[in-house]
Amino acid sequence: MKKKMSLLLVSVLIGFSLFACSTTKITGSWRNPDYQGKPFTNILVISQFLDEEVCRMSELAQVQDLKQRGINATAAYSILTAGGRSSLTAIEKAVAEHGFDGVMISKISAYSEESSLNMNSACVSSWDSDYRQNQRYALSPCQVGSDMRTTSIYNLETDLYSVQDRVLVMKLSTKVPAVRPDYRLVESFGKGVVDRLSRDGMLVKR
Repeated sequence: MKKKMSLLLVSVLIGFSLFACSTTKITGSWRNPDYQGKPFTNILVISQFLDEEVCRMSELAQVQDLKQRGINATAAYSILTAGGRSSLTAIEKAVAEHGFDGVMISKISAYSEESSLNMNSACVSSWDSDYRQNQRYALSPCQVGSDMRTTSIYNLETDLYSVQDRVLVMKLSTKVPAVRPDYRLVESFGKGVVDRLSRDGMLVKR
């Protein structure tokens, strides 16, 4: 019994480790076909999510990922106020003062809900209720619509802008089901974004 419990514990830990290290898959991408600029070397990282803590932590995570690739990067919270993240004037001032050549903005670009019927759960609930009320009668059929499940779908997006050309260079996005995008989800998406930018030659190679 102890051996089985040990094996179970190891399996759980391995599964958690793989989840923690995995990155959210990029499902949508667009690259400006007219952009001929050089790879970026100094990027301002901005998160525009609803939660200030998530904004700060995700900015720091992306900054760390970028620095590991030899890119100079700065988290917006360290030089901008919370309101400054969405202020073009504040961003342009920060860009001028710190010499950024790129600005990377991450945000929730869309939200929707999807509803589905869990037939298995509906049947089990119907059987359990009927059986307990009167075991002598035949079980009634499952009631369609008795167990509707609503899933929230968030579209996470990161836009990379060129300061010199003042144009959108690349847009990366993904759709994720979640009650609300938490830090782990946003961090995973951010890691996927940096990996993709690196593979596509958007980041200077050191």
